[in-house]
Amino acid sequence: MATYPTLPVRHGADPKPINQVEIDRAEDGTGYARSFYSADKMHFSLEHPWITTAQKSALDAFYSANRLLDFDYESPASGLTHNCIFAKSPAYEYHRPGFWTARVEMEEV
Repeated sequence: MATYPTLPVRHGADPKPINQVEIDRAEDGTGYARSFYSADKMHFSLEHPWITTAQKSALDAFYSANRLLDFDYESPASGLTHNCIFAKSPAYEYHRPGFWTARVEMEEV
């Protein structure tokens, strides 16, 4: 299985839980929760600031090779490895010759 490239990650890229909990209310207002998943999964919104053109090319190649496949991603926030898929293709912001900021969305499978 492929491993996500090691790139700098902007602080605040903590994973956000996807739990799909629905709250229903009875006629008297009492709340009842139901979940569609047995365990929470994570959504990652990563920002890789000021990466070089070579790092951008490596991320593009990784995305092309794994855009429909799952891969391992180690979260710098927790140090845990998550099995993920891409939710969107990487988006780039150009800064100056040779430097970019990449934004990547992925979800745990």
